[in-house]
Amino acid sequence: MTNELEIERLLFQQVQKPKDYMALKAINVFGDYYRVNVYTQKTEDGLLKKRIGDNSYFCKLEKNNLRIIPNPEKNPKGLLDD
Repeated sequence: MTNELEIERLLFQQVQKPKDYMALKAINVFGDYYRVNVYTQKTEDGLLKKRIGDNSYFCKLEKNNLRIIPNPEKNPKGLLDD
C-alpha cells in the first residue's frame, strides 16, 4: 500500500505547492497509476470553499519516482523547470 505522504512529497518536488494548499488525495486508478488531486481553499461570500481546480494530476509511481503524465489537451500547470 502506498503512503499518500510519500506521493505528496514526490509531487511537490515537481510542481509548486499552491499557496492556498489544503490537502492532497491520491486515488489508485489501476496498478501503479494514480489520480492525485490537490485541494485548495478560498473564502468567497464569507464561506470557506474547497476546490481542486487545475490541481489534478494523472501519475505513475515507479519505485521512488512519481511520473506526471501530461494531459495532451492542455499544458500541465505548475511544472517546475529543470
